Amino acid sequence: MVYSRRVEGKVYTFGISGRLFKSNVLLYDHQTESLWSQLLKKAITGPMVKKKLIQLVATRTKWKTWRKRYPKTLVLSDKTGYQRNYSIDPYEGYYRMGSLMFPVGKVRKDLPAKERILGIEIDKIAKAYPLEILTQRAGVLKDRIKDVTVQIVVDAEGEIVAVMNQEGKPIPHTFTYWFAWQAFHPKTKVYQ
Repeated sequence: MVYSRRVEGKVYTFGISGRLFKSNVLLYDHQTESLWSQLLKKAITGPMVKKKLIQLVATRTKWKTWRKRYPKTLVLSDKTGYQRNYSIDPYEGYYRMGSLMFPVGKVRKDLPAKERILGIEIDKIAKAYPLEILTQRAGVLKDRIKDVTVQIVVDAEGEIVAVMNQEGKPIPHTFTYWFAWQAFHPKTKVYQ
């Protein structure tokens, strides 16, 4: 998820608070120290409470796909001065662990708690698309949320390369776990 730093005309600087709300990391802004929920897209405590974030369209892609599209991309060096192996994913064990580390309340049984999904919210209507279904075959999956035709484009390698409406305009979307999406969108629909 990527959000604009501009809230009601003013630019804020955000950081990771180290706190969780329903097992999802909270952001904070340096100016007011309000806490912001990523999945609710708004501040939940502090002077900015109920102020909303604007979600931006972002790309999640494999490095080889990115390099093919943008071969002159510069990459941040892993020579940081710290003794750390940046090729090791610190969350690797968490992905495999079936249980949740922290409670989120009741988890709907539509999908396994740690099923990875693509979540879309349009006009307060939320829908979860299991990645296991989406990545099975290449092509364009068409669906509707409210009056919007959603098109999810999957390449030959099973990578989701675009999420857009019928005019080809990108639709903001979120890659997350089912347990988190349903905790913040309790009435979410699930693509079958």
